[in-house]
Amino acid sequence: MLAAATLAALSGCVALSPASARLAGVRLTNTGSATHEFEFTVTVDRETVYEETHTVRAGADGAVELDDALPDRQGKITIATAIAGTDVSAETTFDDDNCYDIIVEYTGDDVVHWQSASSDCDAFR
Repeated sequence: MLAAATLAALSGCVALSPASARLAGVRLTNTGSATHEFEFTVTVDRETVYEETHTVRAGADGAVELDDALPDRQGKITIATAIAGTDVSAETTFDDDNCYDIIVEYTGDDVVHWQSASSDCDAFR
């Protein structure tokens, strides 16, 4: 009985301190040689809050900014990127209290999630 009470008390403590990561912005970039479709998904606490496909041209002028399209949600955030028509994909999870500015780069061979973190989202504006 004491063990059950201790377990219940400890599990309550875990529930009181959930992750509160945030996204300041996301930029999709394509340093490969051809235009590609990026399938980009954001989940917060296992709920899909953003799921869109974006056409991203090769080169610096083809970048797509998602800052205004992203929901303003906090929690355990997972971003996933897949390049349509390929086996290339990446997934990254943020489970702390920071704010993240993300650059998703498709190199032609791989997808990389570059990230900058700050305790204050205004640092990225």
